[in-house]
Amino acid sequence: MKLIDKLFNTNNLLWVTLFLNITLVTAQTAFTNSGDLKIHNNGQIGFHIDVINNGDSVENEGLAGFYNQNNSLNFSGLNQMNFENFEVDVEDDLNLFTSIGVNDEVFFTNGRINTPRIDPLVKFKFLNDNVYTGEGDNEHVDGYAQFNGDFQFSFPVGDDFEMKPLAIDNFNNSFTYTAAYFKENPNTPTTFINSFDTNSFEPSLDVISTVEFWYFEGLKDLELTLTWTNSSNISQTASNLSDLRIAGWDDVQNVWVNLGNTGTTGDLNNGTITSRIPNTNDYKIYTIASILQAGNEVVVYNGMTPDGDGLNDTLIIRGIEGIPGNQLFIYNRWGRLVYQKDNYDNSFDGIANANATIKGDKELAAGTYYYVLKLPEQEDLAGYFYINR
Repeated sequence: MKLIDKLFNTNNLLWVTLFLNITLVTAQTAFTNSGDLKIHNNGQIGFHIDVINNGDSVENEGLAGFYNQNNSLNFSGLNQMNFENFEVDVEDDLNLFTSIGVNDEVFFTNGRINTPRIDPLVKFKFLNDNVYTGEGDNEHVDGYAQFNGDFQFSFPVGDDFEMKPLAIDNFNNSFTYTAAYFKENPNTPTTFINSFDTNSFEPSLDVISTVEFWYFEGLKDLELTLTWTNSSNISQTASNLSDLRIAGWDDVQNVWVNLGNTGTTGDLNNGTITSRIPNTNDYKIYTIASILQAGNEVVVYNGMTPDGDGLNDTLIIRGIEGIPGNQLFIYNRWGRLVYQKDNYDNSFDGIANANATIKGDKELAAGTYYYVLKLPEQEDLAGYFYINR
């Protein structure tokens, strides 16, 4: 490796490239580094065959690229390689079995960079506030990407031949973050031990996407942005962008949590949703959710647990905030009115406020109750719900 190290300079650039291409292809099926390999300032190297790195090669300068218009290429070995500038132009993709890091600029010319989804320790790493160009549905990181820096960054991640970026507003937080996109039903993920039940969610949500989800690992309060396209079927999730929310999976309570919506762009076919996440360390799995099922205007939830834990403490009626002039009546199983409120605002917490035979401000017992919801210029809604204590 000492000879190659000496040759990597601007004056010998063309000769070295030809030397590697011809000699290594005829002698072996992969370029193997077992010593110290270094690309000097302004030097360039092109790998046209597989690379196995069992040596040291982390202080490279100049440009390194993987090129093949006929076959896929593999990068493997015991140790990670780091490059200053990096290009991938591989028709059938570059497959990483060992991580690669880049300090400056990444050029997605042709083909994807694949990492094994069963091994999140293997990543394509954007190491130092670096940038990239040329990304698209056929040119992205299909698997796990890592970023370290303190500015706004959009992870060029996707699954198969579709890119679905995840972006962060990371100003003044120089930390390391990891992201991946999964075009899979959260209920049946293929590369996770556990699943993420889309029927288990906070009462402030009404529907969780069963089309896709993102993995994101972070440690700080930051803005998170998810992307949707036609394949996301957002029109089946919500009728209006204002109803959309980012949801995060709480793996302690096994429930999807409403993480809000501070802004959206686009339409129901293509767009983005952003929300401020107070502590991204609380969640690892994210997706797009809605507070109202597409086509629904009002949804009454059928259970509440008024125990003061911040979950399901009140009777939630989604969409009621936008219907002034509504009236809510709640009856016990004997048909006695126990609660009523004009312009209901999701505040019923299991305390009676009506009927002379039932003391006002009395805590209602656990059990089944019935409601009638009167809506102006619409048919009344009626049904039942449970109070669990």
